[in-house]
Amino acid sequence: MQHPPLQKDQSQKKQPLEIRHLAKSLGGAQLFSDVSLQLQGGETLAVVGESGSGKSTLLHLMAGLDSADAGEVLWHGENIQHWTASQQAMRRLQHVGLVFQAYYLMPHLNARQNVELPYLLAGKTPDEAHCMRLLELVGMAGKASRYPRELSGGEQQRVAIARALALSPPLLLADEPTGNLDEDNAGKVLNVLLDACNAQGCAMVMVTHSDRAANHLQRKLNLTHHRLAGG
Repeated sequence: MQHPPLQKDQSQKKQPLEIRHLAKSLGGAQLFSDVSLQLQGGETLAVVGESGSGKSTLLHLMAGLDSADAGEVLWHGENIQHWTASQQAMRRLQHVGLVFQAYYLMPHLNARQNVELPYLLAGKTPDEAHCMRLLELVGMAGKASRYPRELSGGEQQRVAIARALALSPPLLLADEPTGNLDEDNAGKVLNVLLDACNAQGCAMVMVTHSDRAANHLQRKLNLTHHRLAGG
């Protein structure tokens, strides 16, 4: 089924993410150094690395959830390190959608209410029609009133994807989003994720250990030997 594109903000035409010369150590061990990349609006990028390579940490730096030892993270050309923690948190709500391996759905909220949650966190009235349209986009409109305990793992991840896109962010960051799913469900959820990104017009960085998953995206980079290299 073809879905009409969701409404896009003009700011999505700008470069949603750039990182410059990032370096990070953990426990005295260097994870990576001098890592740079640029992500264009609507582009999808996979960062592949083995366990312990630092790919999740790199994603957290892109999201402003962690601080680098050196380097810069820019959203739409603005250095996020220049903002206060509260400014970062508020801008993150508007600029970045996050999808994790663990679904992090609120157990006391049904699927629709979980998708509406970012509006409440941003101090806005939920756009119920938009949230239902997102649930339809990920194939979950028929289960909008069900709670997480009543959904399978794949269904919960679909709801999490819809929630990440609720505020129409120009950037989606996904950390092993299919890591908790069997192969069949992983493929289905990955397709849902890419279709939803395309429909909403957002760019995406996905970190994964799976070359098979990475090959679905437009571009692939390997995080190896403390550097990013073309796949």
